[in-house]
Amino acid sequence: MIGSKWKCTWKAWLGMALGVAFVAAAGSPVLAQRTTRVGPEVKQEGLTVAELAAQRRGLNLRISTLIPAGIANERLNVGITQQDRELLDAPYVNDGTAPMRIGVVKPVEGIVGKLYQGDFTRGVIETRPDGSFVWAMEVSSPQAQAIRVHLTGFNLPENTEMYLLGPDGQADGPYTLKGRHGDGDFWTRSITSDTGQLVLRYSGTTPAVDRPQVSFFISDVGHIHGRPPKVDEQSHDSWPCSDNAPCVVDAQCVNVAAVVDAKDAIAKLEWIQGAFINTCTGGLLADTDTASQIPYLLTANHCFTSSRSNLETFFNYTTTSCNGSCPDSLVTGGTPPSASTVGITVVATGNSGDFTLGILDDAPPAGSVFLGWNNAPIAFTNGADLHRISNANFGPQVYSRHDVDTGSPTCTGIPRGGWIYSKDASGATMGGSSGSPVVNAAGEVVGQLTGCCGFACGDVCDSQSNWTIDGALASYYSAVEQFLDPPTGGGCTGNPECDDGLFCTGTETCVSGSCQSSGNPCASGTVCNEGTNSCDAPVCGGNKAPCSANSDCCSNNCRRGACKGN
Repeated sequence: MIGSKWKCTWKAWLGMALGVAFVAAAGSPVLAQRTTRVGPEVKQEGLTVAELAAQRRGLNLRISTLIPAGIANERLNVGITQQDRELLDAPYVNDGTAPMRIGVVKPVEGIVGKLYQGDFTRGVIETRPDGSFVWAMEVSSPQAQAIRVHLTGFNLPENTEMYLLGPDGQADGPYTLKGRHGDGDFWTRSITSDTGQLVLRYSGTTPAVDRPQVSFFISDVGHIHGRPPKVDEQSHDSWPCSDNAPCVVDAQCVNVAAVVDAKDAIAKLEWIQGAFINTCTGGLLADTDTASQIPYLLTANHCFTSSRSNLETFFNYTTTSCNGSCPDSLVTGGTPPSASTVGITVVATGNSGDFTLGILDDAPPAGSVFLGWNNAPIAFTNGADLHRISNANFGPQVYSRHDVDTGSPTCTGIPRGGWIYSKDASGATMGGSSGSPVVNAAGEVVGQLTGCCGFACGDVCDSQSNWTIDGALASYYSAVEQFLDPPTGGGCTGNPECDDGLFCTGTETCVSGSCQSSGNPCASGTVCNEGTNSCDAPVCGGNKAPCSANSDCCSNNCRRGACKGN
């Protein structure tokens, strides 16, 4: 997607904006400001969610035929503890203090992978007469709903690719050269299973030279915890894949005009932060420049406040029909989803108003909708209708309707005006709904979910004792205005305004109103040095060489100031 329109048009001014965008938003009361209303836009280019799934099924079919026999005997098992399970099964109250935890990160014991100038430490390798080879190994975290794999020290020569495969046509890759971010350190997309297969294929013609250069380590496995359906009277007995409360409404069961666009704009978010995997909801926002489609995504500040290279988005994550099957392979008839995009760059965030605005690192699927918005205050308009689509309980989309309540009490530090207080009129939100945009009757975003304020937040169905609170777009609009309503209206007129001043991004030029980059100026196998504006040979220390970080060592193993192994 490097050449797509949205990525070129925002690049030139993003670097300047980042220096001022991470600010606390204006508090209540909302100062007088020009009212701006923006309509929705539909993403036209690229592949749809269904087409992406079909593409990955084809990739899975093609790569799975290469897997050598016997890899089940070389399985890497990384389990979680009973303490982990109890922590993830503990009740979660969506009060806006922290995102919902859905998984844990478990380090891999020992060195697993391929040592630089060494050989594979695990797995099965099959070498062909022409010198090409395939290596494969199973990675498992028993009883996980889904897993992700953390690869470090990743460095592959030309003509070498790695993939992660899962059951039912799931596939991610190829990972090449130094991986997804170009620094040898990245997480794979998740696969809906407790077991996947890492497959590395070399198709070059100089194996004696290339094979020793292969390097990667499996450092961690992310275990996304499955929550078994409840069977008591408090559970939603018509949903076979969820323990949602009985008042929660499947979005597939409603046909409300205000959320027709939202269904195609909302994404389930999952990301790794430290030792845990968290979830929230986010939604795409349009800007006033109709000549471009920058993939702005709005969510909550209490979800995350900084860029997340491992964040996954799942667009159109819905049941198969009204109260139908969940979209994963754990339910008969389900189709396992793959993340639509990976990575986000945060451009503005604030505690007041509880908002985070970011730009997705990948373009969203074709058919996605960039939601319109309205920055006019609504927090003091009693009885105003609000509507929402969210991914409650890290499950499929749900619907809720809320009525603005100006007579409600307010929670400490959450003033009316900076937040919108409303009563649930239909449906409800739960853990995982945090950050979901809330729209007015015209389908325009006016804020995003913080959570519950009330006397019984542990019971999401108690609409008499609880209020739903949303950070008000009107209150923090000044912090996001430069992005959502750029003064120039986007586009470029000459090369100078496209130049980002960086050597390693190549030369930027203005072509037909869009900034185009020539890309990394350095040849494969060299490292771009921004400090010296040069392309340098990779440098690493051998055994016992002094070091301060793993990346200083050819073995990617720095201990007590000295490299260990070669």
